Amino acid sequence: MAAVTHALAEFVHSAPSPAASPRAAEVVRHAVLDLAGVVVAGASEAAGRLALDYARSQGGAGAATVFGGRTRLSPSLAALVNGTAGHALDYDDIGLGAGHISVAILPALWAVAEQTRADGAAFTDAVVVAYEIAHRLTTMYSDTRLGPYAAGYHKPSVYSSLGAAAGCARLLDLSPGAVAHALGIAASQSGGLRANFGTMTKPLHAGIAGRTGVEAALLASSGFTASSEILEQRFGWHDVICRAEGDLDVVLDALDSVGVSTPYAVEEGMTFKAYPCCGANHYAIDGVRNVLRDTGLGESDVASLDVWIERRNLEDVLVYPWARTPLEGKFSLAYTVTAALVDGAVTVETFTDEALARLAPHRGRVAVHPATDLPQNGARIKLVTTAGRTVEHEQLTLRGSVADPMSWDELAAKFHANTRGTLSGEAASGAVALIAALPDQPDLTQIGALLLG
Repeated sequence: MAAVTHALAEFVHSAPSPAASPRAAEVVRHAVLDLAGVVVAGASEAAGRLALDYARSQGGAGAATVFGGRTRLSPSLAALVNGTAGHALDYDDIGLGAGHISVAILPALWAVAEQTRADGAAFTDAVVVAYEIAHRLTTMYSDTRLGPYAAGYHKPSVYSSLGAAAGCARLLDLSPGAVAHALGIAASQSGGLRANFGTMTKPLHAGIAGRTGVEAALLASSGFTASSEILEQRFGWHDVICRAEGDLDVVLDALDSVGVSTPYAVEEGMTFKAYPCCGANHYAIDGVRNVLRDTGLGESDVASLDVWIERRNLEDVLVYPWARTPLEGKFSLAYTVTAALVDGAVTVETFTDEALARLAPHRGRVAVHPATDLPQNGARIKLVTTAGRTVEHEQLTLRGSVADPMSWDELAAKFHANTRGTLSGEAASGAVALIAALPDQPDLTQIGALLLG
C-alpha cells in the first residue's frame, strides 16, 4: 500500500498556490455565501442556540466570529457552533462525494483565518485544498454510500474532518510532517453515527468535524504528534473506519497534476438546496410542486398521491414513515411531500410543531414506495384527482444541482431570506458584496463583523 498520508500531507503543503483557479474561486464564493446565510438562520434553531450556550459556558471568548451569534469565540469553539448551526436546518450544500462538505470545513477555516488574519486569497486557497482532500478520500468507492457510510458513519465526520484539518494546516503553513500529524490527530476523532439522523446530534457532527480540524492543526503546529501513516497503517483510519474496504491507493490518482493539468475537485461545483431538509427528499418535492403547477390542480383536487424514490434513499436515509418531531420531518419523505401538496412549498416553517399538527390529517392521502428502476437522484409521482384523473410524472432534474446550478442572484436571495430578522438589510447587502470579492479581501474581519448580527 502506498504512503498515502505522506503524499497527501506533501500536497497540502506544496500544492500550487494560489490553488483557486477562477472557476474554483467562483464555487468557493458561492459556497461561502450560501453557508453564511444558513448558519445565521440556524443560529436561532435549538441546536444552534444550545451549542452557543455550551461554548459560552466554557469561557471560550476569542477572535473568531459566531455568525448571527453576536459574539466571538476561540477558533475551535466558533467552528463547533457555526458548524452545528449551519447544519441545524439541513439547508447547507452537498458535494464532491463527501455529503455536507462546506458546513464541516468552512467554519473551521474561517475561524483559523480570522485568528491568523489571513487574506481572502489565502482563505480561498485553503478551502480548495481542504475540499480536495475530503473528496479524494471518498474516491476509494464506486459509490460513496459504500464503505463507512454503509456501516453507519456520517460522511462529514469521516471525510470532512480530515479535509478541515488539512485546510487549517494549509492556513498555518505547516510542514509536511506537521500536516501528517494533523491528519493523524483528526483521524482519531472520525465517527458520527447515522442513528442520530433526525436529532440535534446530526448537525453536531458537522460542528465536531470543524472543531476537530481546528484542534488537530493547532496541536500539530505546537509539536503535538500522531501517527504519520494514519490512513494506511494497521489499525489506522482505512483499516478501522473503512473496515479496510475500497482501494486506498486510488486516493492518490493524478495527485501530482492537480492544479497544473488536472482541475481541483471543487471546480465540479456543489448542490445548493432550495429546501431545508435532507437532500434525498428534494426530487420528490420538486416533482409534486411541478405536477401541481403544470396541471393547475390544488390540494383539494387531490384524492391520493404516490411517490417513488430509489430504494436506498428511502430505506436508509429517509427512515421515518411520518414525523413525530420537526427534526424527524427532515428525514420523512411522506411528511415533506405532504407539505409540498398541502402548502405548495417546503420551508423552514414546515418543520415546526404547528406544521406537524396541521399536516397530520393529510397523512392518509400520501404513500411512498421504494423503486429499483430510478437513479439515486430522481423521483416518480402518481397523482389521482377527486374526479378520477391520473397524472404521472418523473422528476430527474433539480434546480441547484451541479447539472442545473443556482445563480449568484438566487443564492443572494436565499442569503437575504435566511438572514432577515438577524442582520440588518445594510449588513446583509454589505456581506454579499464583500463575499462576491472574497479573494480580494485583505482579511475576513469586515465580513465577520457584518455577519455577527
